Amino acid sequence: MKILVFIKHVADTEARILISSDKKTLEIENKYTMSFFDEFAVEEALRIKEKLKEGQVVVCTFGNKKAIEALRTAVAMGADSAFLIDNTDMENDDPMVNAKVLSGFAKREGFDLILCGRQAIDDENACLGPMIAEFLDIPHVSTITKLEIIEIKKILVESEIEGGTALTEVQLPALLTVQKGLNEPRVPLITGVMKAMKTAVPVVDPSEFGIIKNELNNESRTYVLSYEPPSGRPPVKIVEGEAADIKVKNLIELLRNEARAI
Repeated sequence: MKILVFIKHVADTEARILISSDKKTLEIENKYTMSFFDEFAVEEALRIKEKLKEGQVVVCTFGNKKAIEALRTAVAMGADSAFLIDNTDMENDDPMVNAKVLSGFAKREGFDLILCGRQAIDDENACLGPMIAEFLDIPHVSTITKLEIIEIKKILVESEIEGGTALTEVQLPALLTVQKGLNEPRVPLITGVMKAMKTAVPVVDPSEFGIIKNELNNESRTYVLSYEPPSGRPPVKIVEGEAADIKVKNLIELLRNEARAI
């Protein structure tokens, strides 16, 4: 079984992020990592390969040269190979454009199963996986929390839905987006880290699978008008009163007259 895993290189949650003076770009501290949910996708691909005792795990991302670091993390975990599709000179991080490029890579590479994280932790749009599936015209299930291989070309997945869970039988090839709880991502061994450091990560141009990168900017459906910082939090207010019952009474008055919460 050949499994493709699409990941994203994102700013670490502890990285300092500032809005540029033009309000159209961000200044991000040089701390990056693989997107949180993508780690579960890589781990599940490796577990499937180990269970079947055969197969291939290929990891890919559409990003800049810094994204090689996240790809090497996947190789250190156990992925067989990794590819970087160069997005240099792309004006917007548009999910529709990204989906078109990644689906083009999938068509060229060939696959039985594609795994993605539920959503990237930077833009949180959660639509890239389903878009890729639509471009490839294959079935997809989102936010899965359990996966069982029934046959070599058939799987059973459990996914989150509003108010409960759903069990779905899926014929391969298919695309799944994964959720926390599916597994526990492994910590790479030192041997895996050493292997990843020596592994060559090919940089692929979209033109290799028939997509002209210069034309992708014209296909973008979204544009950044401006970045705005979140509004500041109001100052903390101490509820006055000597006794507990007086404090409760004063709190109720504040909630009713100032916060208008009751």
